[in-house]
Amino acid sequence: MDIVEFLTARIREDEAAALKLLGDPTLAVSGEWYERRLLRECEAKRQLIGIIESARQSVLATLVSLEPADAGWVPDVIEWTTLSLHTLALPYADHPEFQAHWRITG
Repeated sequence: MDIVEFLTARIREDEAAALKLLGDPTLAVSGEWYERRLLRECEAKRQLIGIIESARQSVLATLVSLEPADAGWVPDVIEWTTLSLHTLALPYADHPEFQAHWRITG
């Protein structure tokens, strides 16, 4: 499982949990606020992953057409996209499918 698949699965789980709780008539107003906010966060994460993946795919496509001397900026872009995805995965570090190399150190 790659990190995008991992994140997508966790977002789906978060959404399902929030929707289940929103269907509970005994949910307090503060709980309802939190669950609705969680749903918005899930959508924001999904959009951010799309932006990051778009940037990564664009830079990889550009890399194919560049001369090696012109590609010096590519590693920086790959690094920030990788670090961005790893950062999004941090809240799920206790999940059994979380991979240790996704943990940001340093």
